[in-house]
Amino acid sequence: MDANNLEDWIDSYSDDLLRWAEYRLGDASLAQDMVQDTFIAAYENLDQFKGDSNPKTWLSRILRNKIVDYFRSAYYRKNIFEGQPSEEDGAEKNLFDHEHWTNAAFESPAWEEEEALMDQEGFKDLFQQCLENLPTLWRDIIAAKFFAGEKGKDISQEFEISTSNYWQIIHRAKLSLKNCLQVYWKS
Repeated sequence: MDANNLEDWIDSYSDDLLRWAEYRLGDASLAQDMVQDTFIAAYENLDQFKGDSNPKTWLSRILRNKIVDYFRSAYYRKNIFEGQPSEEDGAEKNLFDHEHWTNAAFESPAWEEEEALMDQEGFKDLFQQCLENLPTLWRDIIAAKFFAGEKGKDISQEFEISTSNYWQIIHRAKLSLKNCLQVYWKS
């Protein structure tokens, strides 16, 4: 691999990486810095890219690690917002009653019928909070699929999971998000 490949990668993948980073971080400026740092790290470690996977997968993994490092940093911990639904409020908790499905699992909430839901005040923040409550792996897989537009095969390879495990995680994460929104969204 050489620096010319990196230039091609910047042209081909920077928009997707930036979109995913903006989603994860909620800050366009910080996302740009993270994507720039990703390409710098890729350049510095170009000899480690073996070509066994798609370059986008490798770059996404570098970016993901940089974002995880940011969230683990003291800066982020000092500035984290309060009032998130806690893990004890568990998204799946309200779907079952003593190992049986409850009626709440099948009800159609009002928020499903809204067309411009992400534009409503407070909904985007709640959605972000619900995403943050997902296990890290689930959250990253959901972001890769729905916000970065990656294919399931690439995501499975990137996270080193089987395709059936990938689909289970997608299903469970969507159920968890749905329940969290049902519990906390008041239209």
